[in-house]
Amino acid sequence: MKKNIKTLYTATAVATLLMAAKTQTAQAATSNAETKTNSETTTATGATTTTPAQVTKETAQADVNKAQEVVNDQQAEANGAQKAVDTANQKVKDAQAKVDSTKATLDEATKAKQEATQENIDKTKSDISQAESDITSKQNEASQAESNVNTKQSAVTQAQSDVNTSKAKVDQATADVNAKQASVDNAQKVLDGTDAEQIRKNADDAQKAVDSDKANVQVKTTDATNKATAVSEAQKAVDTAQTAAQTAKTNSDTTSQKLAEAQSAVNDAQTKVNSINDQINSVNRIEMPKGYATHKGLASNLDELGKQGLAMNKYKDDEKAKQEKIELAVDPADNVKSLVRLTADQQKEITLWTAGILNDIRKQLGFSNRIVVTNKSLEFAKYIADNSTIAGLEHDDKALQDVSKNVLQIRIQSESIGFGGAQATMNDLQESVYYLMLQMLFDDADSNWGWGHAMQISGMDFDQMKDEYFGIGIRPQNNIIGFETFYPEDPAKADEGGRLTIPSVDTTELQAELTTAQSDLNTKSNALTSAKSANDEAQSALTTANNNLATAQTNLTNAQKAKTQADSDLETAKTQLTTDEAKLASAQEAVQALSADLATKQANLQSAKDTLEESKKNLARAESDLTAKQNALTEAENELKSAQDTLTSAKQAVSDAQAKVDSLKAKLDSLTNAEPNYESAKTAYDKAVSDLETAQNNLKSAENVNDEAQAKLDSAKSELAKAQAVLDKILEKERAEEALKKAEEEAKEAAVKRAQATHFYQTESKLFDAQGKEVTGYVVKDNQVYDAKGNLVGVVSKKVMTRELHRALVKANTLPQTGNESTVLAGLGVALIGLGSMLGVAKRKRQ
Repeated sequence: MKKNIKTLYTATAVATLLMAAKTQTAQAATSNAETKTNSETTTATGATTTTPAQVTKETAQADVNKAQEVVNDQQAEANGAQKAVDTANQKVKDAQAKVDSTKATLDEATKAKQEATQENIDKTKSDISQAESDITSKQNEASQAESNVNTKQSAVTQAQSDVNTSKAKVDQATADVNAKQASVDNAQKVLDGTDAEQIRKNADDAQKAVDSDKANVQVKTTDATNKATAVSEAQKAVDTAQTAAQTAKTNSDTTSQKLAEAQSAVNDAQTKVNSINDQINSVNRIEMPKGYATHKGLASNLDELGKQGLAMNKYKDDEKAKQEKIELAVDPADNVKSLVRLTADQQKEITLWTAGILNDIRKQLGFSNRIVVTNKSLEFAKYIADNSTIAGLEHDDKALQDVSKNVLQIRIQSESIGFGGAQATMNDLQESVYYLMLQMLFDDADSNWGWGHAMQISGMDFDQMKDEYFGIGIRPQNNIIGFETFYPEDPAKADEGGRLTIPSVDTTELQAELTTAQSDLNTKSNALTSAKSANDEAQSALTTANNNLATAQTNLTNAQKAKTQADSDLETAKTQLTTDEAKLASAQEAVQALSADLATKQANLQSAKDTLEESKKNLARAESDLTAKQNALTEAENELKSAQDTLTSAKQAVSDAQAKVDSLKAKLDSLTNAEPNYESAKTAYDKAVSDLETAQNNLKSAENVNDEAQAKLDSAKSELAKAQAVLDKILEKERAEEALKKAEEEAKEAAVKRAQATHFYQTESKLFDAQGKEVTGYVVKDNQVYDAKGNLVGVVSKKVMTRELHRALVKANTLPQTGNESTVLAGLGVALIGLGSMLGVAKRKRQ
């Protein structure tokens, strides 16, 4: 049976939408630049080929002006180009800094990703629990240290009170010594019989002082009692505040733990949502407008439906595909790396990716045929691409025919091709293929076959076939992408090695997973909000409780200080009363002693002296006790200082423990979000690297433009110099001619002056100079003498000025003539003889 091979060739001569626009723009810019350069070159050449002999001063000046304008324009262009270089250079520096910073972030994210094992996550959670437990322990230690500080403060307060009491006793003992000294002094005065009135007055004054002291003691006693009550109340407030602060701390620890757990749950849920979203967002499909095609053929209103299709679909970047680099080879035509070199795995990857979209299109249109990808279909497409020798965007009939002989016998075949351009990543290639398919499906009216590409891409060509074998190949010499579909003569041979799994672009299941994950995230987010609110309240309550405790402790300290002062004031008042009572007793004894006999007075004096000595001993004991109490106060203060240092260290330990918890929580967050953090950091780094490459390329382009601009400027300056040289030569010649003209005029003027000073004498036939020498060859006109060349050499004078001339005239026997124009001078006549005679007579007379 004769084989029935049907070959349908369709082609598209357009590139992807974006790439075509960019290419056209670039070409337009290049064309303009070349036109401008040629124009400038022509102008410069015109200026240099003109010789000075052919140019007038005005023309030369115009050439200079024109050349100067060119220089000005080129200078402005060069300035702009240099500014562009400076800007581009700064952008390279900024881009490099961005690369450095994103690299550091990526390194951290990479490390976190490597460490983000479940074991490390569990360990970090355990470390957080341990660290939080450590916080509680440290807080208990801090509370104990604070309690110890309070105890030590109380001890210091008591020691200070003891010192005050001892000091009061010293003061009392001192006062007693002074009183006893006064008694001795009074006894001595009584014995001596002096100051009796003063002694009585002293007794009255002492009584008044004692009465005043008793009233003061009563006031101070009441004040001390009140201050003691205040201390008791302040201590109760401290105890209550401490209990409240401890309760608030326990509650704060609980809510903080619950908040951390809720945050971790939200992080996990968000990671899951992000992961599903990333999957959905990286799935590209082409949504077909309703009514685009039926099993009978394409719709009649495809132009309108095509516009809808273009508006409905847009490529979605595939972040994972962005990380997959595609090798580029150098194009010999321009020595630029731009020729795509796919690996076998990459050809398989792009084919399967495209096949998934094409199968979805067939499903939407209700077609029963489906795309099939096998190792043979990949080999089929690669053979056509590798063996195509057509330079332009045309089908290679030979390659299309040879593939059936060399790879696989086919029954039906179809090909659509389009220009893909240089693709740096798999994401770039996917985008190009995607927009090629959009154009073939929705903007194909002008193709050779009239929507022929749409028929292949949509599955119309193979609607009678269940399976449609498919492969993508890229021509190595020009990046033309070929969509190859066929049905083999022997499907079993085409299926050798098994059919490859084509990914589905149906996101229904993923959307359902996303809905569930989002619902879970919302629930956990609400729980997090509640936990955060509860924790905020607990933290606020803890802050308030701690503030209240601090206030209560301050109030207690102030109350204790006030009590200490009140006690001190009371002791001082009591000491003063005792002192004044002792003075009163001494004064009264002195009054009574005034009426005693001598022996009694002597005995009283001795008794007073003995009592004075005993008082001095009491003072010495009181001073010794005061020293001991002061030493005890110093020791208590040292212990308080030590307790305060311990409290400071305990509080720092609490702070350090909290910092450790915060650090561990940050680490846990980094570990649980390691993958999205890494992807984000990787994307940022790749973009920074890409931006740096772009900036470097822009800098190189700017430098090239700058070099060209500088070269043009140098050329323009050179042409200006040439034009200026032509003008300078003309100006130099003009100046020389003017100088020569001026010199000639000056010489002429000088010659006229010399001529006017040079006298000639003319007879009828001869011409004499002032020395009487006959000259010939001169012409006389209007009494002016000219030589044979027409130069004025003198004037004809009527007056004989020299003796030599007179002799010559006498000898020639002629007279001077004027007004004649002749080269032959006439005789001088008789008049000259007569004149000569008279001159001769006169001469003889002078002699």
